[in-house]
Amino acid sequence: MYRRDRFREDLVLERCAELIGLEARVHELDELLGGSRAAHGARRSARCECGAPLLVGSRFCATCGRPVNPEQAGEAR
Repeated sequence: MYRRDRFREDLVLERCAELIGLEARVHELDELLGGSRAAHGARRSARCECGAPLLVGSRFCATCGRPVNPEQAGEAR
């Protein structure tokens, strides 16, 4: 559309609606999988204050650079 200088708003809206539907389905599947993990007693990974998951044995958050305290590092294992 861009190369030929023909913008079709209906096509863009159709594609956006498809993406919204896919995103809703992915969110639904994430909730279902998250619920099954919690039901089986799986441990949640440790999180930084910024919300990023902490890697096992890390001393700093890979996202924001905050130092990781030893209690949080132990939870990630």
